[in-house]
Amino acid sequence: MIKDANPADKTEFQTMPSKQTVELRSPDGSADIYMLFAGLVVAVEHGLEMEDALKKAEEFYVDYNIFRNQQKAKKKNLESLPSSCWDSAECLLAQRDYFEKDGVFPSGVIENVVSKLKAFDDKGLSEKLYNRNDEISTLVRKYIHCS
Repeated sequence: MIKDANPADKTEFQTMPSKQTVELRSPDGSADIYMLFAGLVVAVEHGLEMEDALKKAEEFYVDYNIFRNQQKAKKKNLESLPSSCWDSAECLLAQRDYFEKDGVFPSGVIENVVSKLKAFDDKGLSEKLYNRNDEISTLVRKYIHCS
């Protein structure tokens, strides 16, 4: 594939005994596609520039089913994604330097995204709604659109 995509490149490549994959859990259709892909490019560049990238990759490599009972201990070592828009905004603020590097995302863009996320005022919502199926159903009908 490398040679097919870059026919002018005469570099000799070693054969690769295995193919590494990357899992991308794409957002729904409401995502801003331009910011999504710009963010992915920033993340890839950050990963390629990290001094300890291989060590970090080994640390997060998962070669087991995290949903099986016998893997529960291993699963606890993995970080969870933010559970709310509010928490996502906090993560973005904590990591904003990566996104603002080289002016890819100006600070005003970051502040705007944080403001929009926090406007949902959903901090701790998952805990508040635990076992309250009627309220969960109401929120799903209000905010999740599959059309």
